[in-house]
Amino acid sequence: MQRRSGGRILGKVTWFGLVWKNLLRRPARTALTAAGVALGVALIVALLSITAGVQRTANDLIHVGRADFGLFQADVTDFARSELPNSLGAAVARTPGVAEVARIKLLVTNGSLVFGLDHSEFAYRRLVIVKGTRGTLLAGDHSGRRVGDVVTLAGHSYDVAGIYHSGDRFEDLGFVLPLLDVQKLAKRLGEITTVGVVVTLGASVKDVAARLRARYPGIAVVTEPGQAVKVDTSSRLIISTGWIVSLLALIVGGIGVTNTMAMSVFERIREIGILRAVGWRTSLVAALILSEALAICLLALAVGCGLAVLAADVFVSHSALSSLISPAFTVGTFAWGLAFALGVAIIGASYPAWRATRLTPVEALRHE
Repeated sequence: MQRRSGGRILGKVTWFGLVWKNLLRRPARTALTAAGVALGVALIVALLSITAGVQRTANDLIHVGRADFGLFQADVTDFARSELPNSLGAAVARTPGVAEVARIKLLVTNGSLVFGLDHSEFAYRRLVIVKGTRGTLLAGDHSGRRVGDVVTLAGHSYDVAGIYHSGDRFEDLGFVLPLLDVQKLAKRLGEITTVGVVVTLGASVKDVAARLRARYPGIAVVTEPGQAVKVDTSSRLIISTGWIVSLLALIVGGIGVTNTMAMSVFERIREIGILRAVGWRTSLVAALILSEALAICLLALAVGCGLAVLAADVFVSHSALSSLISPAFTVGTFAWGLAFALGVAIIGASYPAWRATRLTPVEALRHE
């Protein structure tokens, strides 16, 4: 057979054509192996997209009103279920290093986010009214609402008095009502969801946060998105369970690819012997086996990424997180899926490739 680099011409068959032809010898086995790896890829990508969504929401929520950080009740099922006493705001404001505080009540109703803000505090004062006036109900400029629209929230109807821009993606998707109104709608008078904190000029955010953690046990002081799991226990469960299952998927996927490639080598022993006899180096034989494993896993990657997008959207839409979190698909998220697929391919092809290179031409040609 004629061989040359670049397109890897083998007679009239390209390298890629040869790989594809070998995989199609047992299409059912190839498809089942790819499906198993695709499920692992889908799990990894979906998990990371949900994690990224949690962190993005946490970043938006802790910076409502452009606060430096936020205080939440620790270990609740999701952000909206945090319940802190109204009086905490005044107590935190007296802490050394704290310049201002803003008490915020978050209500999720009818698929909408409603922020209860006190008109005298910085989170409300910093809202920029781009249309209309400051009235009872304000709508974010990303909410799709216009001045004069009637909005029903928790069974009560309100006219949109103005459109605001806060600079916070999370806040600009929702609505703003007076704090007391939202507490009444939620039927939680005297309770708030979070306290936004602005530190005094020159003070260290970390030092002020540490001081508040020490003073108020049971309260999560969230200064960065990565600390969101201190508040959202459902996200913590998703992340922990997901990584365990992903590790198992890596092992099972590796075993599946190993089995497929080992069977392929066993069925083609005479063919491998012929290739060795006409001058193929052992490295080229190993490269063929690895290429076939990579082809299976790259096919699985494409299918798995598609499944991940669907799975993440379905999971979030049917969970308590649906109104707060949307999956965030980034280049890094898909890169982890690629890394998983390549890892499975390398693990799965290692033994079969080693076995194929150990065959001598004479031994292989004698195989029945």
